[in-house]
Amino acid sequence: MSEIGETIRTTCPRDCYDACGIVVVKRQGEIVRVKGDPEHPVSRGELCGKCAVAYNGAWIDRQTRLTQPLKRIGAKGEGRFMPTSWDEAIATICQQLQEILFTSDGRGILHTHYTGTCSLIAGFFPLRFFNRIGATEVDPDTVCNKAGHVALQMVFGDSLTGFDPRTAKDAACILVWGANPSSSAPHAHKHWLPEAPGKIIAIDPIKHPTAAAADLHLQPFPGSDGALAFALLHVIQREGLLNETFLDKHTTGWSEVRSLLPDCTPQWGEAVTGVPAALIEEAAILYGRGPSLLWLGQGLQRQPTGGNVFRACSLLAIATGNFGKPGTGLLYMNGFANRGIDADYLSAPHLNSGDFHSISHMDLTARLEDPANSRALFCWNNNIVASSPQQRQLRQVLSREDLFMVSLDLFATDTTDYADIVLPAASFLEFDDLVFSYFNYSISAQVKAAEPMGESLPNQEIFRRLAAAIEFTEPELFESDAAIIASLLKQTGTGIDFAQLAAKGTIDFTPEPIIQFADYKFATPSGKIEIASDQFAAVGLPRSPQPFADARPSNGKLRVLSPASPWLMNSVYGNDSRVLKLIGEANVTINPQEAKQRGLQDGSPVILSNETGHLPLKVKLSNQVPCGVALVYKGRWLKFDASSANVNVLNPGHKTDLAESSCVHSIEVEIVPAVGSQSEIGRF
Repeated sequence: MSEIGETIRTTCPRDCYDACGIVVVKRQGEIVRVKGDPEHPVSRGELCGKCAVAYNGAWIDRQTRLTQPLKRIGAKGEGRFMPTSWDEAIATICQQLQEILFTSDGRGILHTHYTGTCSLIAGFFPLRFFNRIGATEVDPDTVCNKAGHVALQMVFGDSLTGFDPRTAKDAACILVWGANPSSSAPHAHKHWLPEAPGKIIAIDPIKHPTAAAADLHLQPFPGSDGALAFALLHVIQREGLLNETFLDKHTTGWSEVRSLLPDCTPQWGEAVTGVPAALIEEAAILYGRGPSLLWLGQGLQRQPTGGNVFRACSLLAIATGNFGKPGTGLLYMNGFANRGIDADYLSAPHLNSGDFHSISHMDLTARLEDPANSRALFCWNNNIVASSPQQRQLRQVLSREDLFMVSLDLFATDTTDYADIVLPAASFLEFDDLVFSYFNYSISAQVKAAEPMGESLPNQEIFRRLAAAIEFTEPELFESDAAIIASLLKQTGTGIDFAQLAAKGTIDFTPEPIIQFADYKFATPSGKIEIASDQFAAVGLPRSPQPFADARPSNGKLRVLSPASPWLMNSVYGNDSRVLKLIGEANVTINPQEAKQRGLQDGSPVILSNETGHLPLKVKLSNQVPCGVALVYKGRWLKFDASSANVNVLNPGHKTDLAESSCVHSIEVEIVPAVGSQSEIGRF
């Protein structure tokens, strides 16, 4: 850390697999540089491109940050505010909440949140307040990954205990299915995968950098992943690579799948998925011989049959017995509970004296169209206008004058523009917290490097003040950060305190790699892996996974994929001036052959449209995208685009087969040349 000035070690808490180590450089009390920690085992001295830019840009720029509470003086959506004091802002909010709670229960108070920060206190402490008032939670995982969680929970009894990445040293094969580490886990892409001794297989419709670097890349048409899994299983069974002993001893329902395999030949797989039969054969044998790791990405389950897709894909690990040994396992996410943390301690659900109420994020707009059941809305740790489906309709209902809306954020976002009260949140550089990677089994210190900018406050302090103003007395609502951190570290059983952790930056939860399901115990009703289950039948799904594939788009439509941009973290960083230059003009990437058939060229202005909305974009040509697919990166801020929209204006909010989760990767659109000037296009 040899740089002039004071240096402080901390951790990045963004919605990313890596949880990178950071070194903050200060001079005369001001942050002058944010860089990677050279001693951190993941970041190794480098931040990813987006964090390196934004943390040295908007995040430490007083002109860009929100630094004082604001109250609305213009129409909703205009973003016109005047400064107010914390006392007045808190009093206004409490008056509104008390009026609602006096005349009804808290169900008419909605709150939306997600992964604007993934540190434990800032991400979970506010739930204590909302549990206390009995508010309705807009289920955060339904906008992202819940179908996968529920599917794996029902199959294995756990969706948040995955393989330990350190066990890759013993794996002969790593299969990355529906994940794009090059954008979403950049250090895993740069270090973990290349340094693993085994062969790398990537399965993804897009030939992103991780897929391009893999030993094998299978490029199925979107929505055909379940069918591809069955074609791979056909080869695994034919080649004698099934682990019959494991299946007999540790699973239920395999016979219901086995009967489906004879028809799922590689040739059938090629016809249904577009993946050449020879590649299906090669990948199946490479994975089936093992020991193998299977990484299932979150984008994989954002499809109409996302639950079935996850059940089918997980069969690869199940059928080959790739559990309980070094170099084996399946990963979706690694939650903090597998490092000893009690989630109920963090969120205090016992403070809710009534029933817990939640709705799917896919139903948010419809709920807000019902004034009787949506009298107030809190938005914290997210930017719903940029990130939610039915964007045009959502903006209309957020304009309701009778909807009292509060938004907490670091910046003036597309969402804060609709708020009645805007509360300035402190950044992760401005308070202590803990960060648990959802990839590595690490425990990391988020260390305060500077005072909160202006009058901004950490999320947790804001809700302590609200609780005090309403005269709540429960001690859980006022527990200090230091006490929470001490309790959480004690729960891990590592024997480390925060000062020691801060000095190290990060530690591994265990000295040696954790072997997934080493005891072969599964928290399901049967105590086994439930390949087929009445649990699925009870929610209207087949008992066992099926070789389903979505119908291809018809009538010349394209299927839209909207993955993470290399320069954005969902919508985070979308206001940084240098990031805006790096992402450039909004575009849609299509295959050159697709463009030729439609008379389009690189740079052609087009309009994507469907029953939900219209989006003007410029064409970008690339062979990384197959024919029939339109690639539009998610997360752009509306206020920085001429069209005042992003890809979610096309998102109808359809739900997956399981868990009422987003199937955003099922959007279909027409693409036509734009007529008229850019200003005319911007009216859509």
